[in-house]
Amino acid sequence: MASPQIDVDEIVETLEQIRQRGHSAHTVFRDWVNLMLFALQDRDDPYLEIVDDYRERGDMDHPRGQRSVDLFAEAFGQLQERMAATDADVLGAVYEEYGMSSDAFGQHFTPHSVCETMAEIAGVGDESDTDDRQTVLDLACGSGRTLLVAGRKQPDGLFVGQDKDPLCARMAALNCCFLNLDAYVIQGDSLTVEFQRAWQTSYSSLGGSVRELDDEEVEELHEWVTDAFENTVEAENQPSPTQGTDTGSEDRIPPVTSSVPSEQASLGAFEGSD
Repeated sequence: MASPQIDVDEIVETLEQIRQRGHSAHTVFRDWVNLMLFALQDRDDPYLEIVDDYRERGDMDHPRGQRSVDLFAEAFGQLQERMAATDADVLGAVYEEYGMSSDAFGQHFTPHSVCETMAEIAGVGDESDTDDRQTVLDLACGSGRTLLVAGRKQPDGLFVGQDKDPLCARMAALNCCFLNLDAYVIQGDSLTVEFQRAWQTSYSSLGGSVRELDDEEVEELHEWVTDAFENTVEAENQPSPTQGTDTGSEDRIPPVTSSVPSEQASLGAFEGSD
């Protein structure tokens, strides 16, 4: 599949209108990501805390539809449209283009074409000789681009991403929710096997859902991921290993499951912040 061409100018222009009112580009983008993540989880208190930062007198004097909170919502809608049209990492593309003029945006993500090649080499989506669910693990996931590519090839798989950058981890969680994947996204350093926070996204016929795990669930996930990785390494060292990404057993079933509101059911939260 060819690497998608992603036009994010419309989204960047909308966010730029907010930046021109006295906010840094990084702050605007970070707050936008957090607003989307909180809205999809129906977490009103932290959502409104961010909204309050944009309720300055001058901002609220703008007509309805042009206030900063309205522009954040407009950018969310534009993101949804571009995601639906491309099935690609539009959020990561916005990060890259919007942050070109700011040193605060320090991440550079793997091109889509390279992600496609990596997924093909790993055999994602290939027929398996076992009934085990295919698991895709990315220990430096950035915005989740490789997980999205793998998700298109193996939509019924389980996807686990980790990144030590808090903003990247949140972006990856949003992307997995948008693409309606069963996934876990972890904020933490994979080199030190550190888990600071984690989000679970879940597939449903109504659209993806996302929720942040509590401390106990994060610890359970930490144990599961560690065990799964060790089991995979042991299997690969056997004289006759089973197929790469499908190694493991019932012990690799995620310990954390929950029914949470779908993406479609949560979108209205963005528009109810007046």
